[in-house]
Amino acid sequence: MYEVYIMNRPVFFQENTPNDARSLILREPDKSTLDALPNLIRQHQDLEGIVLLSSDPDALWMNFCYGYREILAAGCVVRNREGTYLWIERNGKWDLPKGKVEPEEKIEDAAVREVEEETGIGQLSLVRDLGKTHHTYEENGVPMLKTTFWFLAEHAGGNTTGAPQAIEGITGVHWLPSPTPEAVRTEAYPSILALMDRATATTFE
Repeated sequence: MYEVYIMNRPVFFQENTPNDARSLILREPDKSTLDALPNLIRQHQDLEGIVLLSSDPDALWMNFCYGYREILAAGCVVRNREGTYLWIERNGKWDLPKGKVEPEEKIEDAAVREVEEETGIGQLSLVRDLGKTHHTYEENGVPMLKTTFWFLAEHAGGNTTGAPQAIEGITGVHWLPSPTPEAVRTEAYPSILALMDRATATTFE
């Protein structure tokens, strides 16, 4: 199964019919249907998600990706020795530190570098791979697909004071407890919340 967020709505590529009746189900969508997904979501703001059913989800996903320019990024969910998690405020939303992978750069190195650049928090050690997230957006009229590789990381200190990277639209660096406070959940991207929930269920031992 593949999952991509389009306009903050999850779109699933899968073979089996889901039990969740709150999502719109489209069976064996063609290329024109894939291209029309953003407009479909704009026209139906009440949609919680879309499920694309296919006998070959891998091929369907590849057909979807062909319509976008792909960008690779990396980031971390960071926990410190006091058991709190690193969050940033970016462009009015709660987010996690991440950014583009440089040419010839290892994914793991990019994840650590982006945390340090965006938050000023160092002394990081990677604990485990958290998988990938996908989301789409437009840049100068070009449809973009960002694939972000995520890692669970540990900061060797406590609630260390950070330094937000203003050039990236970051206005705050915060250590917050788990579970994620409701005030944060209401102003964070759904994909980020799902990632954080998965990460906080992971032990560091």
